[in-house]
Amino acid sequence: MSSQTTQRNEATERAGAIARFLVAFILFVGGMVAFGWAFTVDSGHAWIFSAGLVMVTLGCFIPMAGRDR
Repeated sequence: MSSQTTQRNEATERAGAIARFLVAFILFVGGMVAFGWAFTVDSGHAWIFSAGLVMVTLGCFIPMAGRDR
């Protein structure tokens, strides 16, 4: 019984790691896109650039936050 529980826990951890990676990757790439887009819009440069900065920061922080689990 404990081997099934262990396998289930490993599968859950692996799925969580993949989900964290995908979310972090999307945030990171989206932040890079926001950096570039900030210089092409007519107004709101600082807000878009700041949003991109926050997205890239979260994209780097999420994998580190789930590392010790």
